[in-house]
Amino acid sequence: MEYSNEVLEATPERATKFLTGMGAVAAIRTLMADAGMTDDDILEGRTLLLDVLAAPRKVGAAPDTDDARAQRAATTELDQWDEPNFARHGASLRRRFPDVHAYVFKDLSPSTGTAAVQGVATFLARIDALESGADPDRAATKQSDKKAVAFLATRGLDKAERKRLKGLVDVALGPTSVLPAATEVPETARRREALARLRGWFDEWSTTARVVVKKRGYLIRLGLANRKAPQRKAPAAPAAPAEPADDINATVVE
Repeated sequence: MEYSNEVLEATPERATKFLTGMGAVAAIRTLMADAGMTDDDILEGRTLLLDVLAAPRKVGAAPDTDDARAQRAATTELDQWDEPNFARHGASLRRRFPDVHAYVFKDLSPSTGTAAVQGVATFLARIDALESGADPDRAATKQSDKKAVAFLATRGLDKAERKRLKGLVDVALGPTSVLPAATEVPETARRREALARLRGWFDEWSTTARVVVKKRGYLIRLGLANRKAPQRKAPAAPAAPAEPADDINATVVE
């Protein structure tokens, strides 16, 4: 029989209450014995319960990948890099190479989050263009542009640093790997199987108990009925015949 996860996960507590309730009241044990429950049946239930308790629920991992975590880390690092370094490199270029400063920092300023990634990528692309002389609009200033790039290298923006920053940009822009196909881990499968076996045992004997145990108080003890909160009677209503004490304020639990 197929059970929902909710039903299965509620079973250990219910089976525990059923076993302890039966063991605590000799009259209940006698009624169940008359219905065919032997010591071996009780031991079976106890063994099944302990097997479930020995296979604890596995806490699922966060839906994430190493690539996704690396992407977020790269974005954060670039976000932290752009403001102080744009400021210091901009100040150096503004004083010594104002024309280069105007080219590199045109419409470029520190940003946050993903905008910082775009900003650093733009900054690096413009430095590369200055170094290679690839921009035809700056053909007349190639020598000065190369000197500016060489100067920035003395201030920490050398080829190694630019390569590191380009690597961060590449990671931040992706792609990142997809989550692996969802598979049930062995521990989870074993726990579900153990729960299903316990539930089968519980269903058999709790059904028997509902048939042979008549006292509502005993059913409450077994976890097969709950007490209701007492309801206030209307003042004019005649007093109802008293029920036995163990039948009052209870409802059957399925």
